[in-house]
Amino acid sequence: ALKSAVVDGAGIAANIAVAGILTTDALVSVVNLEGTSSEDLTSEASITSDGNIQCSTTDTTGKKLQVMWQQVA
Repeated sequence: ALKSAVVDGAGIAANIAVAGILTTDALVSVVNLEGTSSEDLTSEASITSDGNIQCSTTDTTGKKLQVMWQQVA
């Protein structure tokens, strides 16, 4: 099933809590919803542990992110 959540961002390489996401799932997209245009962060995002993703190079502190993932298991 395809899942989606809007979550609060965090610092570079810091845990961003995403309820229900698992390391066995496939990350589909991560988009910064703040500002005048959406910013696609998918290429730098990864699921680092059950319930968390991280962005490797962008500080998303104080921003809202839309995360979409495919449940695999």
